[in-house]
Amino acid sequence: MISLLGIWLKRLFILLGSLTLLVILVNFIVANPQLIRFDLAGVSLPELKASSVVVISFIMGGVFGLLVSLIAMTRLRLANASYSRKLARRDAEIQKLRANALKGLT
Repeated sequence: MISLLGIWLKRLFILLGSLTLLVILVNFIVANPQLIRFDLAGVSLPELKASSVVVISFIMGGVFGLLVSLIAMTRLRLANASYSRKLARRDAEIQKLRANALKGLT
């Protein structure tokens, strides 16, 4: 069992990591003020900071990765629940067969 201290240390490291990442991202945005234009399929988008585009792409990639992993984890949990039910049925069947075998011996 995970101790209370371990849980708080994990939360502290996550908080410190998040704050560090936030400081790095803000520093990156401030240090790169260049503007770029995008033309997508003939549609001109307004000029954006290059650093903003990179940070938005980074965030969208993270969110997309979390969604894909959530789908995979849900599928695995459903498969695990199915296997647990099958195992419980087989265990019950084995107990029943053992009980029947013991009745036949007496």
